[in-house]
Amino acid sequence: MAAYRVSIDPDFRDLVPGYLEKKRGELPAFRAFLAARDLAALGAAGHKLVGAGGGYGFDRLTEIGRKLEDLSRAGDAQGLAGCLAELEDYLQNLEVVYE
Repeated sequence: MAAYRVSIDPDFRDLVPGYLEKKRGELPAFRAFLAARDLAALGAAGHKLVGAGGGYGFDRLTEIGRKLEDLSRAGDAQGLAGCLAELEDYLQNLEVVYE
């Protein structure tokens, strides 16, 4: 059983799998931003999670995106590393149910 189960409107059935794959595919870039200390890019990536995640019903992605934004502004590299691990865990252990 997945650690995170999210109910999504069936109208998004055709869009959500591609969206989630795209987010999973962005993880290496997020880690590279952190390694390069490009906190502005990481904050911008977090901002995109806030809007799109919430639009589909992934409230946890919105929370993580806000956290990325806040930690980027604060320059908290250690916090950002933990937040990226949280994002990766969420994306890898997510189960979407259309109802």
